[in-house]
Amino acid sequence: MRISHRLYLTMLPAIVGVLLMVALAYYGQYAHVAPHPVLLVGAFVVVVSVVLTWSNARFVARRIERLASKHRVAASVAAGETDNTPDELDQIASVVHRLSSAVEVAETGRAERERAFEKRARDYARLLVSVADASTTRLDDVRLPLHILLENHFGELNENQEEMLGAARTAAEAADADMHTLRQMAELDLGERALRRDRMKPADIIAALRTQLMATAEIAKVTLEFDIAPLLPALTGDRALLQDALTTLFRGVVETSSADSRVLLTAERGERQVRFVVSSDGSAPVSVSWAAAVRVVQAHGGTVNRRPDGLWIELPTEGA
Repeated sequence: MRISHRLYLTMLPAIVGVLLMVALAYYGQYAHVAPHPVLLVGAFVVVVSVVLTWSNARFVARRIERLASKHRVAASVAAGETDNTPDELDQIASVVHRLSSAVEVAETGRAERERAFEKRARDYARLLVSVADASTTRLDDVRLPLHILLENHFGELNENQEEMLGAARTAAEAADADMHTLRQMAELDLGERALRRDRMKPADIIAALRTQLMATAEIAKVTLEFDIAPLLPALTGDRALLQDALTTLFRGVVETSSADSRVLLTAERGERQVRFVVSSDGSAPVSVSWAAAVRVVQAHGGTVNRRPDGLWIELPTEGA
């Protein structure tokens, strides 16, 4: 039986009620027992009930038929049901079942892809650790002869030769520092580097960085100002690691700011985080040290966003 027919059958009790009220009115009037107000109120209630029941049944039936008409199915219902003809709900249930199966397959595929991506990322991180260790060893093999040649002269070296050897040693040391930084990033991604849980006040962090940042601003010929909100909530994390990361990020923006410009570093309270903002037109430098600093902030549950009006860094507060 179709759902619309079932809904229309719900009209039967109301119709029976109308007939009973007619009978009650007739026999009550005949015996002079039922008061007229009672009969009138009862008749009104029954009529309203009939109208509402018909209106609701017609509305629901049309909506179900309209929904089911978009997804007709040819298969009959499963054995054991009372009717072999699928009604509108069977058609809708079939569509819902297919959609649920499709969603389940999609969710399974997504979970498998996420696991594959995570495994691949860990494999890349381990490969990066291996490459960083091997490169560091090779760089040591380069730096040692350069150091010996520059410190112990085996024969006369002209000025150009000394400059070339010095530049080579500087480049080797810079590459070695980048390898150490890459290894640190890989360790953070692999979870092999334990982070300390130091309690830090944002004002103390800025105070520790102020001297370095002022020196950087002086070299870049910019005016650096600070605006630290009072009574900021404390942060939790690896003090040394986080402080070095913030220094790298702040200095990177200050160094790339336009000469004679004004740079404002602010620290303010968020909903459940402390927000550091460096308002400047400086561009974020693309370097290994910058990427590593961003990764350190992310490892502490924070975010780093480069915007047209400056650099935004958010770190969760203690207990967040």
